[in-house]
Amino acid sequence: MNKRILLATDGSESSRRALREAAAFACRGDTIRVIHMVEDPVNLLTSAFSKVIDLEQVRRDMQTEGEEHLARAVLYLREEGLDAEAHLLDLRTTGETVPEAMTREANEWSADIIIVGTHGRSGVRRAMLGSIAEQILRNAQIPVMLVSGEARPHEPQRADGHYERVLVALDDSETARRAFDYALALARTHTASLRAVHVLDMPGPFLAGFDPEPLLNAVRAVGDQVRTWATHKMREAGVPGEVEIREIQPIGEGVADQIVAAGKDADADVIVLGTHGRRGFRRFTLGSVAEDTARHAGRPVLLLPALAPSP
Repeated sequence: MNKRILLATDGSESSRRALREAAAFACRGDTIRVIHMVEDPVNLLTSAFSKVIDLEQVRRDMQTEGEEHLARAVLYLREEGLDAEAHLLDLRTTGETVPEAMTREANEWSADIIIVGTHGRSGVRRAMLGSIAEQILRNAQIPVMLVSGEARPHEPQRADGHYERVLVALDDSETARRAFDYALALARTHTASLRAVHVLDMPGPFLAGFDPEPLLNAVRAVGDQVRTWATHKMREAGVPGEVEIREIQPIGEGVADQIVAAGKDADADVIVLGTHGRRGFRRFTLGSVAEDTARHAGRPVLLLPALAPSP
């Protein structure tokens, strides 16, 4: 099934990386809508200098700059053999913030995924994880791919997609299982291998005299069940891959550290994980595991909201 990919660009290096990532993620037949948002130059800072600054000229310059960014992005995508279109949004006209406009565009255009660079510039603001990108994530009901400033640039090489190695974080929650299904479909589309990593978030420390073995064995048993389920699903789909079990102690590193390490060890092209799922006694919330992974992965992270439709 062809995908509709919504890509935000602002001309920054981070958004250029997101552009390359969109080209790598897309396959023939997909459509990419590249949007650039022009923010209102009138704000608390510039309003104080409104008598010496021609704000209308600033706005026109921002629109011209945005059109140039869009033209370059669409040209690049079309040269890669992809269907692309441009859309310039004037936020002074719509009265929206950047996250609001992104969410509305995704809904009205029936986008299947949003791809956005983090630590890039959006007009006079910064699309940093923790502000614009995080607000988009909190409002989105479709998958969102975050491409950080440290993500590796690469070019599409194959007609059936670029990705060769997909990593998915998996626990026993329904959200994580849906993320696994998404990663499985992505790997199948790109003829890629799939590695599922299940992190055993071991409980503790325990009071003196308490025997933790039954509880620890129960946690490991859940891991074995997850491995059996995921292995069966991969074999059934004909997707090559494996399930890796990683174990951490209650003091020291966290779940995200192990996911990031697994991505590095596997040299994954993308990491897929669900948000708002359960990970042992902790939660895969945007403010914890998912955000920590996105911040430190050094590669694109595709986050699947709890309400995102199935692939």
